[in-house]
Amino acid sequence: MRLANVKVGRKGNLNVATEIFQVAPSLHMVEVRKAKGDTLEFHKFYKKLSTSLDVVVWKTEDDVQMRKKN
Repeated sequence: MRLANVKVGRKGNLNVATEIFQVAPSLHMVEVRKAKGDTLEFHKFYKKLSTSLDVVVWKTEDDVQMRKKN
């Protein structure tokens, strides 16, 4: 799936490509990558997306410990 930002950034529209993989019947992995546009805008988008999905995203113990430190 491709998503495009309506607002034009300094390097054009941000286009994000996503791909969903079924790892197991009850586990899916979603790959999110910048297809086109500004890297800084992509990082802002990704941070907002990952924060919004915080309750449904599986994390390892290391991830949890890193978050507590920051």
